[in-house]
Amino acid sequence: MVIDSKAEVVGSNRTVANSAIDHAKQVAVMAAAVSATRENHSVSVFIGPGSGRARVLLAGYDGRDVTPVQRDENADHALAESNVVRGLATIDEWLGAALALSTNAINGEHLAVPLEADDGAIIGATLVGDVSVMLMH
Repeated sequence: MVIDSKAEVVGSNRTVANSAIDHAKQVAVMAAAVSATRENHSVSVFIGPGSGRARVLLAGYDGRDVTPVQRDENADHALAESNVVRGLATIDEWLGAALALSTNAINGEHLAVPLEADDGAIIGATLVGDVSVMLMH
Protein backbone atom coordinates (compact mmCIF):
# COMPACT_ATOMS: atom_id res chain seq x y z
CA MET A 1 0.00 0.00 0.00
CA VAL A 2 1.04 3.58 -0.60
CA ILE A 3 -0.46 5.96 1.94
CA ASP A 4 -0.73 9.69 1.26
CA SER A 5 1.84 9.26 -1.54
CA LYS A 6 4.55 9.12 1.13
CA ALA A 7 4.54 5.86 3.11
CA GLU A 8 4.90 2.39 1.57
CA VAL A 9 3.68 -0.50 3.71
CA VAL A 10 2.75 -4.13 3.25
CA GLY A 11 -1.06 -4.09 3.16
CA SER A 12 -1.41 -7.30 5.16
CA ASN A 13 0.53 -5.75 8.08
CA ARG A 14 -2.48 -4.05 9.67
CA THR A 15 -0.54 -2.55 12.58
CA VAL A 16 1.94 -0.71 10.34
CA ALA A 17 -0.76 0.22 7.79
CA ASN A 18 -3.09 1.62 10.46
CA SER A 19 -0.22 3.57 12.02
CA ALA A 20 0.67 5.12 8.64
CA ILE A 21 -2.98 5.99 7.98
CA ASP A 22 -3.33 7.58 11.43
CA HIS A 23 -0.17 9.63 10.84
CA ALA A 24 -1.47 10.81 7.43
CA LYS A 25 -4.75 11.90 9.05
CA GLN A 26 -2.87 13.98 11.63
CA VAL A 27 -0.84 15.93 9.07
CA ALA A 28 -3.46 16.12 6.31
CA VAL A 29 -4.43 19.54 5.04
CA MET A 30 -7.50 19.89 2.86
CA ALA A 31 -6.79 22.66 0.40
CA ALA A 32 -10.36 22.96 -0.81
CA ALA A 33 -13.80 21.42 -0.67
CA VAL A 34 -14.35 19.05 -3.59
CA SER A 35 -17.66 17.68 -4.86
CA ALA A 36 -18.57 15.73 -7.98
CA THR A 37 -21.60 14.15 -9.60
CA ARG A 38 -22.07 11.79 -12.51
CA GLU A 39 -24.95 11.86 -14.94
CA ASN A 40 -24.84 9.23 -17.67
CA HIS A 41 -21.38 9.55 -19.27
CA SER A 42 -20.56 13.02 -17.91
CA VAL A 43 -18.88 14.01 -14.64
CA SER A 44 -19.28 17.49 -13.11
CA VAL A 45 -16.68 18.59 -10.57
CA PHE A 46 -16.68 21.62 -8.29
CA ILE A 47 -13.63 22.67 -6.29
CA GLY A 48 -13.95 25.51 -3.80
CA PRO A 49 -11.36 28.21 -3.18
CA GLY A 50 -8.26 27.46 -1.16
CA SER A 51 -4.52 27.89 -1.24
CA GLY A 52 -1.94 26.09 -3.33
CA ARG A 53 -2.24 24.22 -6.59
CA ALA A 54 -2.99 20.67 -7.63
CA ARG A 55 -3.70 18.38 -10.55
CA VAL A 56 -7.37 17.44 -10.73
CA LEU A 57 -7.54 13.69 -11.40
CA LEU A 58 -10.40 11.38 -12.26
CA ALA A 59 -9.94 7.79 -11.09
CA GLY A 60 -12.21 4.92 -12.14
CA TYR A 61 -12.22 1.76 -10.05
CA ASP A 62 -14.14 -1.45 -9.48
CA GLY A 63 -15.24 -2.17 -5.91
CA ARG A 64 -14.45 -5.90 -6.06
CA ASP A 65 -13.10 -8.24 -8.70
CA VAL A 66 -12.56 -11.98 -8.47
CA THR A 67 -9.91 -13.62 -10.63
CA PRO A 68 -9.90 -17.40 -11.10
CA VAL A 69 -6.39 -18.87 -10.99
CA GLN A 70 -5.65 -21.73 -13.37
CA ARG A 71 -2.04 -22.69 -12.54
CA ASP A 72 0.72 -22.83 -9.96
CA GLU A 73 0.25 -22.84 -6.18
CA ASN A 74 -3.15 -21.08 -6.34
CA ALA A 75 -4.61 -23.30 -9.06
CA ASP A 76 -8.36 -23.85 -8.75
CA HIS A 77 -8.67 -20.91 -6.34
CA ALA A 78 -10.04 -17.43 -6.88
CA LEU A 79 -8.30 -14.26 -5.77
CA ALA A 80 -10.51 -11.41 -4.56
CA GLU A 81 -9.24 -7.88 -5.20
CA SER A 82 -10.75 -4.67 -3.83
CA ASN A 83 -10.80 -1.17 -5.32
CA VAL A 84 -9.01 -2.12 -8.54
CA VAL A 85 -8.15 1.00 -10.57
CA ARG A 86 -9.43 0.72 -14.15
CA GLY A 87 -8.64 4.23 -15.38
CA LEU A 88 -6.84 7.41 -14.33
CA ALA A 89 -6.89 10.75 -16.12
CA THR A 90 -5.75 14.31 -15.41
CA ILE A 91 -8.71 16.56 -16.14
CA ASP A 92 -7.37 20.02 -15.21
CA GLU A 93 -5.22 22.02 -12.82
CA TRP A 94 -6.57 23.83 -9.75
CA LEU A 95 -4.72 27.05 -8.86
CA GLY A 96 -6.53 28.09 -5.69
CA ALA A 97 -9.60 29.76 -7.18
CA ALA A 98 -13.01 28.09 -7.25
CA LEU A 99 -13.27 25.85 -10.30
CA ALA A 100 -16.16 24.10 -12.04
CA LEU A 101 -15.34 21.36 -14.56
CA SER A 102 -17.13 18.89 -16.77
CA THR A 103 -15.52 15.82 -18.32
CA ASN A 104 -16.36 12.42 -19.72
CA ALA A 105 -16.52 9.47 -17.34
CA ILE A 106 -13.75 6.86 -17.59
CA ASN A 107 -13.66 3.07 -17.06
CA GLY A 108 -14.63 1.77 -13.64
CA GLU A 109 -17.89 1.08 -11.84
CA HIS A 110 -17.07 3.85 -9.31
CA LEU A 111 -15.31 7.19 -9.76
CA ALA A 112 -13.27 9.44 -7.46
CA VAL A 113 -11.73 12.89 -7.89
CA PRO A 114 -8.46 13.40 -5.98
CA LEU A 115 -6.45 16.66 -6.01
CA GLU A 116 -2.74 15.84 -6.22
CA ALA A 117 -0.14 18.45 -5.20
CA ASP A 118 3.22 18.70 -6.96
CA ASP A 119 4.86 16.56 -4.25
CA GLY A 120 2.29 13.78 -4.77
CA ALA A 121 0.26 14.56 -1.63
CA ILE A 122 -3.51 14.27 -1.98
CA ILE A 123 -4.82 17.62 -0.69
CA GLY A 124 -8.51 17.08 -1.41
CA ALA A 125 -10.73 14.32 -2.74
CA THR A 126 -14.30 13.14 -3.20
CA LEU A 127 -16.19 10.14 -4.43
CA VAL A 128 -18.40 10.85 -7.45
CA GLY A 129 -22.10 10.50 -6.71
CA ASP A 130 -24.76 9.62 -9.26
CA VAL A 131 -27.38 12.23 -10.06
CA SER A 132 -30.86 10.83 -9.48
CA VAL A 133 -33.36 11.69 -12.17
CA MET A 134 -36.79 12.67 -10.86
CA LEU A 135 -39.80 12.57 -13.13
CA MET A 136 -42.37 15.27 -12.50
CA HIS A 137 -46.01 14.53 -13.28
